[in-house]
Parts: sequence; C-alpha cells; structure tokens
Amino acid sequence: MNPSSQKTGVRLAQSKAWREKKKMTTQQKGLIIVESPTKAKTIGGILGSQYRIVATMGHIRDLPENEMGVKIEKNFEPKYVIMPGKKAIVANLKKAAEEHSEIYLATDEDREGEAIAWHTSYVIGKNPEEVKRVAFHEIVPEAVRDAFNSPRKISLDLVNAQQTRRILDRIVGYTISPFLGMGLSAGRVQSVALRFIVEREKEIERFVPQIYWTVKAESEKNGGRVYLTLDEINGKKIEKYDLKDAGKIDEILAELNTCTLTVTEKSETIKHITPYPPFITSTLQQESSVRLGYSSTKTMFIAQQLYEGIAIEGKNIGLITYMRTDSPSVAKIARNQAIQYIREIYGETYLPAKPHFYRSKSPSAQEAHEAIRPTSPFRTPEKMRSFLNEEQYKIYKLIWERFVASQMKEAEVSNVKLHAQNGRYGFTAVCNSVKFEGFTKLWEIKIDKGEEIVAEIQKDEVLNVLHYIKEEHQTSPPPRYTEATLIKTLEKNNIGRPSTYAPTISILLNRKYVKIEKRALIPLKIGRVVYEILMQFFTDIIKTDFTARMEDNLDRIANGERKWTDVLKEFYDAYKPLLVKAENEPDKFSKIFDRVLAEDKTCPNCKIPLTVKKGRYGLFLGCPNFPACRYRENIFNDEYNIGDKICPHCKVPLVVKRGRYGTFLACPNYPGCKYTERLKKNANYSRRRFKKQ
Repeated sequence: MNPSSQKTGVRLAQSKAWREKKKMTTQQKGLIIVESPTKAKTIGGILGSQYRIVATMGHIRDLPENEMGVKIEKNFEPKYVIMPGKKAIVANLKKAAEEHSEIYLATDEDREGEAIAWHTSYVIGKNPEEVKRVAFHEIVPEAVRDAFNSPRKISLDLVNAQQTRRILDRIVGYTISPFLGMGLSAGRVQSVALRFIVEREKEIERFVPQIYWTVKAESEKNGGRVYLTLDEINGKKIEKYDLKDAGKIDEILAELNTCTLTVTEKSETIKHITPYPPFITSTLQQESSVRLGYSSTKTMFIAQQLYEGIAIEGKNIGLITYMRTDSPSVAKIARNQAIQYIREIYGETYLPAKPHFYRSKSPSAQEAHEAIRPTSPFRTPEKMRSFLNEEQYKIYKLIWERFVASQMKEAEVSNVKLHAQNGRYGFTAVCNSVKFEGFTKLWEIKIDKGEEIVAEIQKDEVLNVLHYIKEEHQTSPPPRYTEATLIKTLEKNNIGRPSTYAPTISILLNRKYVKIEKRALIPLKIGRVVYEILMQFFTDIIKTDFTARMEDNLDRIANGERKWTDVLKEFYDAYKPLLVKAENEPDKFSKIFDRVLAEDKTCPNCKIPLTVKKGRYGLFLGCPNFPACRYRENIFNDEYNIGDKICPHCKVPLVVKRGRYGTFLACPNYPGCKYTERLKKNANYSRRRFKKQ
C-alpha cells in the first residue's frame, strides 16, 4: 500500500469512529456529572449506557490561593478561579456539555455537593437554571432512578450557606494570619478546637493530685469472696472524695472490728437498656476511634469508598448510605428490611413490640437526611468480606452491626443490690447479670457485673467478714482529648458540621499545632503561641457561643431564612474593631512568642534570655547579641521523639533541624561537624492533604 492510500485509510477510520461516537452521543439521554470516577462507575452500572457520566474529581472552582479573593467593600463579592490542576478536567467537562442538551448534576446531597454542582454549571458555561440537579442518599437502583425521574433545580440557599462558610473562613484566615507572622495561620473552627485542646492541657498542668480512701469489707460465702463498700456513716451518703484523713480511716476500721455486719436490705430490679441509634457522622468517627483506633480522616475516607461503590462480582454496588449526616432517622423501607432480617435470623423474641424511631438531640439537625446505614441489611459483613480489604470490612461491619442492632429489642439486666449495716456504718454491694441480651447480641456494651456472689446472700444474714480493708487512691487530672472526645465536644457545643470534623483535626495536625500520642491530642509550642495570640486579641472569634451562633446562622441561610450577605456584614462589623486593636499593639505579638517559645531558655555564652528568630528553614531560638554571639537552639527538639540520639563524633545530643527537603537530626556543632541523621517523625505529621469535603 502506498503512503497516500495509507493516509486515506486512516482518515476513513477516524471519520467512522467519529460518526459512531456522534451516533452514540445522539442516542444518549444526557450527560451526568459527579465528583469521582468510582461514583460514576456505580451509577453507570445502574443506568447503563443511556447516559454519559464524567467526574469533576472533587471541587473544581474556589477562592484563589495567593490572595483573599473576597471584596469586602463590594458586599463580600467572592472571586472564584479554577483550582490548580483542574484546567484539563474543566476543558473535558465543557466539551462533554457541548455534546449534550440534557445535563444532570449528581453531586453529593449536602451543601458541599450543592456548591460543586453550582460551580460546575458555571465552568461548563450553563446557567444554573438550565441544568438538572439530582441527589440521592444511597447509590442503589431504586434511589438513583427515583432521583433521575424527579430532578430539581440547584438550591441557591444551600449554595449560599456553603459560600458564606467559605468566605468567613477566608476572611478570618487572611486577616488573622499576618498578626501571627512567621508562616503561621488561623482558621475559624480549628481555632476553637485548638482552644479546647490547649485549655485542657493547662488544666492538667495546674492539677494537684489529692489522696483519698475507700473502705471495704471482704466477706466469705460458700468458698467465694464478696466485697462490700462503705458508703454511709450515720445514714449520710459518703461522696467519692470525702474520706481524706488516714487517721480517721484507722479509727473507722477499729470501730468496725467491734461489731458484726448484717444484711438489712436486698433488692432486685430489671433494667431495660435501649439500643443505640444508628450512626451519624460524629458517632461513627467516635466509635471508629475507640474500637478500631482509626483517625477521623481515615474513617471518612473508607466510608466514602463504601458509599461510592465496591466492585462485587463485576458490578459496583454502594454498600452504605451517605456518610455526612447529623440525623439518626431511618427510612421506613430500610427499617422494615432490618426488621425482616432480625425476624429471619434471630426470631421474633429479638424484635421490639414497636419499631424504634430515632431523632437528633440537636435542634439544627436536618431530619430530612438519614443515618449512616447499610443499603441492605442482607449484605452481611461476612458475605461482603471477600470483596473488601481489611479496613473496609471493619468499617462496614461497624456500620452494619450498629444499624441492625438499633432495630432490635432492649437488653434486660438484673440488678441485685445488698445493703449491710455495722453499727453506724452502711455498706453496699451490687451484682448485674444479663437476663435477655437483646440488641447486645450484635452490639457489645460494657456491663459491670459487680459481685456475682451477691445473689446468694439473703436479707438478715450475718456476713462472715474476713477483713476490713482500707484502699488508698489518688485523684486524676482530666484526660486529654482524643479525636473521639474532641469531636463529641465540638458536636455538643454546636461547632462545625459533619463535613468539618475530620478536616478540622487534620489541619491542626498538619500545621503542627498538636500531635497525637497514644491517641491523645497534645498541643505543641506553636499551637500554644497561636492560642495565646487568639485569646489576647481575638477572643470573641474563638468563643464557643460565637461559633455556635454562626453555625445557626449558616443553617438559617440554608433554610432561606437569612440573607447571606447580611450575616457576613453582621460578623465583619463586630470583627473589624478586633483587627484595629491588634494593629495598634504590634509589640505584644513578639512578647508572646518569646514568652511561650523561649521560656527559661538562656544563652550559655552570654547568660541572657534567648529570643525567637526566623530563618530560611523556620523558627529557632537565638542569642540577641548576634552577630557577636552566634549561639542558636532548635525550638522543637522536645516535640519529636528523638530519645537519646547522640552525635557519634562529638558525643553531644543531636538537635532537630529543618532543611530544604524537610526535617532531620544534626550535630549542634555544625559546621565544625556535619553529621546528620534521618528523623522518623510521628505518622500524624504527614503532609498528605485531606480530600476537600
């Protein structure tokens, strides 16, 4: 074949391929735009080839990275730009949109999803009124088809609520960060979370332990032991920390040994323990942290995979409902499926007389949303195990068991209580035993069984006391926050929303404001500096009630009850005087840095306090007599687990340094000694960015 004929053949083949593609496009009902390829694949498996489905790969338009991007003086007008790395995606979206007359935006059902849909409509050159919005709580055939049969318009109220949050965070971040200086930054919600962590640490540091005592009677019955605790003197209840005098305890023991201990009361009650509601975002993150040791970021990442779809026998199936929700309510069809499963597997005895209904305790919860649950209770964790990796299996099992257990009968626990008297001293012992396991067959809970032998002891029985024992105890400081308890506190105080918990903690870790040690969140020096500056100059912004009121305002915008620009103006009118005050007191900032970071640090040469300085690789402590004295010291040595690392040449402790390629250990005698060593940092210092919610 000559070259001319070969070129002609190629052109004919290309023309035929183009006609086939054009024919297929013409036959398609429309274009569907989603956020991720996995979600696209799952929806495509449901709808078939009648639609073309493309993904935005998350947000595609946002405020610019190198400027505020908000014109405050022009009624808070935002400036949106295509996000870095998204130009090729936008070009493909535009081209696909030109080939279809019907465009469906099937992004997630929350405010972030609504905002992605709104931004997408603009980048493809369509008026938001021209596109069709579809949203579903679970990616299963019935829900997806129902959504496409009844599309709606983009909700500008939801978009404005998300936009207001974004603008608020940008204003706070860009206006406060210059005051912090030295590359530090502050955000609205994470600053409140940082405040909780730092103030808890301060409580721990101020804590002075106290000694207190308890008294127990060790008795024998049928070869077994039972311990009764002293809880009354002269009919008055003893509080936990009342017995603090060791001499007084000895007097009590001497008096007790002169009399007998007789059972005066025995009672039995049946406690009914109701099942826990199915998961919402915060409770899933808390239980995942406690039971599995997973971070909130990891939990949400895995849950996203389960929601968007898992390949099962050649077909993508969404295994759970949407994982960002603040409502524990359950759809009727899902509740009925759970009841059917319980009846078939466990029998009628495990079903309650009436189905359980759950509502959120938070007044701002969106009850139209649903709890996190499996899309079908009949897809048990064991049936799905071969299709899931170990982490996916554990999260799915957690969600599945919690949901099915939430529709089971109450557990029944027998509580037997003894009261015994020795003169003017009263003792008690308790025994708990499970009479009917109910929902605990699936969802294990901790039940303190107490003294099992109690059930064998009768009223008026004189106990065979072997010893009266005094036990010394010491009060403990309040525990540090874990991810689970911090999320619980944020939720309790109405701070943030389901989509914000994981990224809030991730930001604090990535900025090195806090670290995680044995699951506890511990503030680092830089975090303390940020906290001190915020508390001195911007206290109102990080007050719990201020942040909670702002969340309420965002909810009211989403419900169409408030205008978004009015909320921003109200905020900025109160916020601007704080900025002005901070601008007029610049010297106080450096004093805070020196007080927190250079406390008790002295130059060994000049015998004067070190000060905080900034070098090309970050903050360090230096002698104020520079350049006459060049002594310097790393601020962060004690915040890395470097142990007793010693320079093998100079036999002195290594210090942490920052170079162009990151953090490392080095000899402090540099440049005289150039020994360096790789630093193994805590995994929580990873710079991997959390996917934008």
